[in-house]
Amino acid sequence: MKTKYIFTDLDGTLLNDSKEVCKENIEAIDEALLKGHQIIAATGRPLEAAVIGARHAGLYRQGCFLLCYNGGMIYDCTKEEVIYEKTLDMKDIEALFKSANEADIHVQAYDNGKVICQKEDDEIQFYCRNGQMQYEIRDNVPETLSKPSLKVLLISFDNDKLVNFRNMHREFESERMHSIFSCLQYLEYMPSNVSKGDGIGILSELLHFDIEDSIAIGDERNDISMIEKAGIGVAMKNAVDEAKNVADYITVKNNNEGGVAEVIRKFVL
Repeated sequence: MKTKYIFTDLDGTLLNDSKEVCKENIEAIDEALLKGHQIIAATGRPLEAAVIGARHAGLYRQGCFLLCYNGGMIYDCTKEEVIYEKTLDMKDIEALFKSANEADIHVQAYDNGKVICQKEDDEIQFYCRNGQMQYEIRDNVPETLSKPSLKVLLISFDNDKLVNFRNMHREFESERMHSIFSCLQYLEYMPSNVSKGDGIGILSELLHFDIEDSIAIGDERNDISMIEKAGIGVAMKNAVDEAKNVADYITVKNNNEGGVAEVIRKFVL
C-alpha cells in the first residue's frame, strides 16, 4: 500500500467550532497513522499555536508534521525541530507597520513564540483568544524584533477596510512578498512563494514523495493553493465558495460532523 500524505487545515476543517476534534476524526487519523500514512496540519497559525492545535488533534506524534505560517515554516513533530522556514525582509516589515499605522489598522508580527503589537486593543484580544497565543506590547515593533518575522498580520472587524488597504498598497505585492485573506478579519503578508500549496511542494522534496500521493483538505481562502496543488484537493462542506470551485471533492459532512474522517475513509483507508 502506497503511503498517502494528508494535509489538513485546522480551524474550520479538522477542528469543530468549539476548537475540538470530534471522535470520528480522531479514529480515522489513528487508523491512517497506524497504517503508515502521514498527516500534516497545515495552518496559518504560528508554530506555538499550531503545536497546541496539533496536540488537541492527536497530531503531535511520529508520522506528523506541522506546516505553519501558511507554509512559511515546516516542523517535524517526531524530531521536534524546524526543517524549513522563510521570513520577510525587515524593510518590508517596517513599511507594512508604517502604512498600517497610518491607516489606523491593527498590525502585528511574531517573535520568540509571541505575537508582538504596539497597543492593547480588541483585535489582539480576539486573535489571541482564538489562537491561544501570548502577546507582548512594544512601542516600535520592527526595531525590537530579534529576527525578521515570518509574516505580518493586519486585523480589522471591517473587511472593507482591509480590502481598501490592500488595493491602495499594491506596492506590497512584489517579488519579495504577497498577501492573502485567511478569513474576513485577517489580511496576511508573507514572503513570495510562501503558501500552503508551496509547502506541499517543499515537503514533497524533503520527504521524497510524489505530489500525486498527497491529499489536501481545507475551508478558507488560504487553503486554495494547497487544494489546487495536491493530488486530491478537498473543500469542506462549510468551505468558502472560492475553495469549493477549485476542489476535486466537496465533503458531505462539515467540520462539526467529521468531514476529515470522511475524506480519510474515502480516499485513504
